[in-house]
Amino acid sequence: MIEIVGLNKKQLKGFTTSQAFKKFEFAPISELREVSHIANPRATDDDTLLFLAYEGEELTGYLGILPDDIAKPNGEVFHFGWFSTLYVSEKHRGKQIAQKLLYAAEAAYNGRMMITEFTDSAHGLYKKIGLFDDLEPKQAVRYYFKSNLAEILPAKKEVFNRNKKWILRFDKLINPVIPYLSKSSKLSYSIAYHWDDELKNFIDKQTKNPLHRSSKEFEWILKYPWLSTQKEQANYLFSSYSTSYQMFWVKLYENEILTTCFLCSIRNSHLKVLYYFADDISKIAISLPAIIKNYKVKMMTIYDDQLNEELAKGQSVKALYKRYFKRNYLITKTLKQELGADFHYEFADGDGDFSFT
Repeated sequence: MIEIVGLNKKQLKGFTTSQAFKKFEFAPISELREVSHIANPRATDDDTLLFLAYEGEELTGYLGILPDDIAKPNGEVFHFGWFSTLYVSEKHRGKQIAQKLLYAAEAAYNGRMMITEFTDSAHGLYKKIGLFDDLEPKQAVRYYFKSNLAEILPAKKEVFNRNKKWILRFDKLINPVIPYLSKSSKLSYSIAYHWDDELKNFIDKQTKNPLHRSSKEFEWILKYPWLSTQKEQANYLFSSYSTSYQMFWVKLYENEILTTCFLCSIRNSHLKVLYYFADDISKIAISLPAIIKNYKVKMMTIYDDQLNEELAKGQSVKALYKRYFKRNYLITKTLKQELGADFHYEFADGDGDFSFT
């Protein structure tokens, strides 16, 4: 018989160092995620952050939730949970464990959940149980500034996948001689790796997106990353380690006054702009070449339509190659109905758990 057990903040604290955790065949959460989930300013003491599925004393699967809030224009706030991880052990599949985990999460969050970045098979499961509706996907552009054939070609044909290591060697050989085509602007900017009062005062005055991010949440995001550059979480199937990872705010000034800021992450030379606050979005577009060059970025992914349009119009960022794709979203029918048919979701690139992965 399958039993679902939920862990809240108090129950999760110290879980990854417990004797029970060390006996698991696979890890249901990483050490860094445990600490970050507990520190999440939007997680209440009663929120279940991790659901564990047991058969007897054996762990068979798990589901991780990232609590969040979403607000209507009238200020009404709805507490909900993002699916962050879902896994069922191969030897226990076929027992409807994933469905049981999903139903447990649905009950714990009063039917208010959202999901993004899922496989086609997972999408089929989510729709099959009848709890979710699709939302409008976000369109993305990936800009390549260096040769990255080891990523592009294997997705096209199996022969490239079999020879990926040789393609990777080719990328490393040729990239040092490929110049950056974009020209840096003369905008004054500074980099902040840690939260400061200037960021707090500036961001708290800005127009909020539907998730109403404030300085409190941004401080948490910057302070509690999920990725380690030191070690990988043993037996954990989701992101826990990167050979190179940084997160920082870029602050732009005019006459020594902060006018624009945006939050970046760079993982293995892959740049993402997670959030931005700007009086003129063109300032971000023309400042990106300096970031790309200074941090030796190989590729950049932007999901924001407005920023991609500005990059195309201004041509400040010149790429060797571009790829176009989309990010899909699912929402429970309950939450979608509560928010109303006219609600504009307008997710930022960092919403969900993208600021951490």
